[in-house]
Amino acid sequence: MKKFYTTYYYGPTEQYVVKPETVANIAAAGFDLMPLHYSTAVNKQALPILKRYGIRAMVGDPRIGRVYNSDDFAAADSVVKAVAEDYAEFDNIEGWDIIDEPNSEKFPILAAIVNAIKKHTPDKEPLINLFPNYASPEQLGNPDYLTHLEEYVNVVRPTILSYDHYHFLGREQRNAILDDGRIDEREKLIRISAESTENRGGFFENIETVMKVCKKYGIPPMLIVLLVEHGPYRNLTEAEILWEVNMCLVYGMKRISYFTYWCPPDDPFWHYRNAICDEQGNKMQHYYDVSKINREIAAVGEHLFGTDPAEVFHIGASEAGTQVFEGFGPIDSIEGNDGVIGFFDNGSIYLCNRDFRNSNTFKLNSKMPLTVFKDGVFEELGSDSVTLEAGAAVLLRA
Repeated sequence: MKKFYTTYYYGPTEQYVVKPETVANIAAAGFDLMPLHYSTAVNKQALPILKRYGIRAMVGDPRIGRVYNSDDFAAADSVVKAVAEDYAEFDNIEGWDIIDEPNSEKFPILAAIVNAIKKHTPDKEPLINLFPNYASPEQLGNPDYLTHLEEYVNVVRPTILSYDHYHFLGREQRNAILDDGRIDEREKLIRISAESTENRGGFFENIETVMKVCKKYGIPPMLIVLLVEHGPYRNLTEAEILWEVNMCLVYGMKRISYFTYWCPPDDPFWHYRNAICDEQGNKMQHYYDVSKINREIAAVGEHLFGTDPAEVFHIGASEAGTQVFEGFGPIDSIEGNDGVIGFFDNGSIYLCNRDFRNSNTFKLNSKMPLTVFKDGVFEELGSDSVTLEAGAAVLLRA
């Protein structure tokens, strides 16, 4: 992983991804990495347009997908080699996007594909996205989430650990259908997991578990966060989206992805609404929300990219798997509630408001004066108190 990227999952249709105006809008919203999950011909047509706007690509070529789906171990090396040679003329490919949310029974074929990618394109990353911790044992193919992560890392040997977690439930009108007779078992399990609780906890337990595994094996983490309203997931406010992004940053995520940029076609169960753009590429409110957030966090993400959180603490109440702040580094104590604070190896401190509805003030009792990151540089904070709007955060340093 070379730098801090902002990306998304599920983008424009084939008709739109090859239009310069579509890619220009994506770049203007602060995205610098795009997934290309199309035919080989469309991927190749899109890549020069992405380059024109300074965007790199994660390419999902259907030939690699067929190897994965068929468990064709014998073909993995030769197919990856052929794909690499076929795209050799393009210099804005960051890596190869392989699959979303695999069951552990697919780990061996993924290991073969990843090995081939490392062999034939060592400068490009293989990307696989994993289930969240609320997936069932049937979905995981493992009895628990930590076992799933450990098996994945030890069998597949990934160069990045990506997962998704959709935290905000409470959609008012669902019209949910668990099984309309047209879905396979995998999709049915996903729907059951989505409907399993009204007030989903576990966001912090999930991110803490992922970070522990990433630290143990030296793998950079990535998180796909909720954006599009669908199924039981509500239409997010700007503060809720900002909350998700800042929780990624305080826990040291090296890349942030939004689900979704383009609104997927209507579905009798998911009823997708309010993505960043609609099905014709018209900008929705979330386009402006995300554009603003991406601009705000770009420099912070890049500043924190080359370092890792030594410790992350919660201020006030804590959840399963987290630890309450009782003093660390230059800060002896903090007066306030509903916060998360991360202390990074390079001396940076990231303080977040854990409340996505209300502002919060935190008084920092520090051994030495603190500086605050503004416009790419640190300047004197000038106070021992910091007020943060709902979901907001601030980068500090002693």
